[in-house]
Amino acid sequence: MSYRDTITDQIPLTKHINLITSNGLKYLHIAHPKANARISLFGAHLLSFTPVNSAPVLWMSESAIFNGVKAIRGGVPICWPWFGPAKQSPTVQPLAQTKDFPAHGFARNNHWKLLDSHSDDDICKVRLQLTPNPEMKRLWPHDFNLTAEFIISDTLTLNLTTLNTGNASFDYGGALHSYFQISQTDAVQVRGLDKNNQTSRKLDSDVDIICEDPATTITLADEQLQHKIIIENEGHNAMIVWNPWQAGAKVITDMPDDGYQTMLCLEPAIIGQKPVTVAPGASHTLTTKLSVAAL
Repeated sequence: MSYRDTITDQIPLTKHINLITSNGLKYLHIAHPKANARISLFGAHLLSFTPVNSAPVLWMSESAIFNGVKAIRGGVPICWPWFGPAKQSPTVQPLAQTKDFPAHGFARNNHWKLLDSHSDDDICKVRLQLTPNPEMKRLWPHDFNLTAEFIISDTLTLNLTTLNTGNASFDYGGALHSYFQISQTDAVQVRGLDKNNQTSRKLDSDVDIICEDPATTITLADEQLQHKIIIENEGHNAMIVWNPWQAGAKVITDMPDDGYQTMLCLEPAIIGQKPVTVAPGASHTLTTKLSVAAL
């Protein structure tokens, strides 16, 4: 059941932004003349973005779970302060020696605070904040202020800013784990995964790769939808490309068996042995900007 089926409260924040409560969880619904979007305060998770007169940009699993515990399958999960299994992340080792360290960090599995919201005839802006609690400090013993800023117009910009509020430097990794909606796998091509080779990559089998020298701008062209999604990234050191294909989808409990046919993950990431070091009082921002253009 979608969270939209169980809405119990709705509070207007601005002309274009409403704060929704469903099953005790909070969501932001943005209805603007230029685009619609939805954001979950659990995980600061962008659930949808649809510019006016456009198909949805982001894919959401029909089997996604909205229970305030499990990360939501689809949209743009925020992976932070590490990406992938904790035991393989240089930003966590040697701490991650127990089974309860979550994959992809803890930002996507926690409730964020709404800092502020603004809208006018041109844009909507929303800022959400995550600060450490004792469980986060157990997993990752650093002081931080993590802010997710969403700027919504006919484009969408997500700025994830990590501020070091402690007295010692720390390293962090992560990703904006974007799930893009596609018409079908054999209709799409991706360009820009290697900034030195602009050959398009087609999707014809399962894929889970790390592209360590991507172009700043990635394009996802869909011949059937007759549009391309333009993905402009900053602050990353790699792009992740992922589609589980048929066999993989069948073992993912919150994805339909055929879900792989209409999704592709293209994720700006900070991974591997090249984490970002943030000095005390300093900050770093990981950014993705999404737009749609006709082919």
